[in-house]
Amino acid sequence: MQVSDPYSNLGSQDRAVQTRIAEAMEARCIDPAQVALRRAYLNDLELPTGALAVEFGSGTGHVTKNLIDMAGASSALGIEPSPVMVDRAQALFSAEPALTFQTGDAKASGLEDASVDMVLMHTLLCHVPGPEDVVAEAFRVLKPGGVLAICDGDYDTATTQIGDFDPLDQIVRFMLDQNVTNMWIMRQIADILSGHGFELSQRRAHGYVAEGEAAYFMTVIERGADKMVENGLVFPQTGEALKAEAKLRLEANRFFGFMSYVSQIAHKPRGV
Repeated sequence: MQVSDPYSNLGSQDRAVQTRIAEAMEARCIDPAQVALRRAYLNDLELPTGALAVEFGSGTGHVTKNLIDMAGASSALGIEPSPVMVDRAQALFSAEPALTFQTGDAKASGLEDASVDMVLMHTLLCHVPGPEDVVAEAFRVLKPGGVLAICDGDYDTATTQIGDFDPLDQIVRFMLDQNVTNMWIMRQIADILSGHGFELSQRRAHGYVAEGEAAYFMTVIERGADKMVENGLVFPQTGEALKAEAKLRLEANRFFGFMSYVSQIAHKPRGV
């Protein structure tokens, strides 16, 4: 039943859709477990003094900021197709002079050839038809020896299931169907990178378990239930009951949310 992934053309979506996705992204970005996940693959990078790093698909800007405070870049640029996201990022980080954000396309960034030291794609490629074009753009803009860091979900592992026939897990499966273009991109990425001239470096798995208020997974449940109602799959009362079930599980310490992420580091060969 898959429909067009709204993230794949986010800038053209209704402003209300962009805003709701921005709110969900914000919840995920500040989740302590997600912060730890990003630190695990960004802390080990060795960037040159004065490095400029760019994030393709920068969302609300939190991960772009990590290019400075985790990866060690001196300045960072976020390129994002959604004007709503860019406005929010600029407002959130207006006091950070080393951070800039602009509306743009990851397949045609407008950056000069061999002009940046690092490119990051964090949970971007799963939403992109033709991810090879984004990888090719990263290769073009990176300096020889430059670093490419990619991290995305292994979405087939996403679950809230605590038993057979769990109705909340059906919402997760529905949301994946509606919102992810390629659930297996991180199982395919090594071949794509090698085919575009990159030298592969470290690959890591990162288990993400929802903690505390499970803010991000709760946004998935809430948006999924609402979308099911909108699509006529369930009645409004059923949608509200599913959201109430998730909240009750959280209060009773019975809520479970898990997904595996994979990070891949690669380099543009020196002398290219």
